[in-house]
Amino acid sequence: MQKVAALNAVQMLRCFKYACVRLTSCTARLGLPYYPLELALERKRVINDAVVTTKPGQSPAIPMGFLPEERMMWKALFTRVEAGAREHACAEFNHALASGAGYSPDKIPDLRDLSDRLREAAGWEVRAVSRSVCPKDFFAFLEHRQMPVTQYFRPHTKFDFTDDPDCIHELVGHVPVLFIPSWAKMSESFGRTGSRLVREGKDEVLEQLTVMYFAIVEKGLVRAPSGVKAIGASVITGTGELVHAMRHPEKHLPLETELVLKHGSTDEENYMEYFFVGDSVDSMAETAEKFMESL
Repeated sequence: MQKVAALNAVQMLRCFKYACVRLTSCTARLGLPYYPLELALERKRVINDAVVTTKPGQSPAIPMGFLPEERMMWKALFTRVEAGAREHACAEFNHALASGAGYSPDKIPDLRDLSDRLREAAGWEVRAVSRSVCPKDFFAFLEHRQMPVTQYFRPHTKFDFTDDPDCIHELVGHVPVLFIPSWAKMSESFGRTGSRLVREGKDEVLEQLTVMYFAIVEKGLVRAPSGVKAIGASVITGTGELVHAMRHPEKHLPLETELVLKHGSTDEENYMEYFFVGDSVDSMAETAEKFMESL
């Protein structure tokens, strides 16, 4: 016990060293919280140590809880993503975000409360994880109707786009669509199909499934009465990519299996070369279901 207490004290001192740093002139001028890479990496390690022992549907017992800087990052990021979604995301996503997930900019979501709400509405729960998981593990979670979510935050230098999915990406991007019935069903189907392909050793087909998942669930766009809107988790929460996708209609392709397999990508480090546009939210789920039935 003394050894654990000493270790926690060291972690607290390390975090305190970074947390005491004042806002830089750059972040102050842009209205951003000061959450530098060094602090983000240290906190990621501390938070992930707590996540390792966290059961599905439960909240990790993070030493000291979330820092003021992290609460500021949540508020700033959520407010910005929510504003971008109101302008550029589809009505179904915005309804699910507001009425389903029901987040507040003033409070980082509690995973236990969120799981209770999600379980009641859709039979799903969230599961704290320590990293962006590989397709094999990710599909296994989905098969059991568990949405894996990290609990750490990106540094302020990656405010617009991060190649390391953080809690904003997963909580604000992935969780809300599970309150849409057709997408909750589709997500479970992705999980069952992916796990089956892993068991059968069909690696090339699994890669095709992952490309389709990215095209729809991560980067998907959809036609709406007011024009093309976003529904993909990654494109909505990467606000820079959201604006990019809306400003470049020449990069929009119809959501058709042949086009997805030819031009789709799983690149998480750059903006997508092409975005795939479905005719409706439900028809996008139908396209995915039919594709999976063929595998």
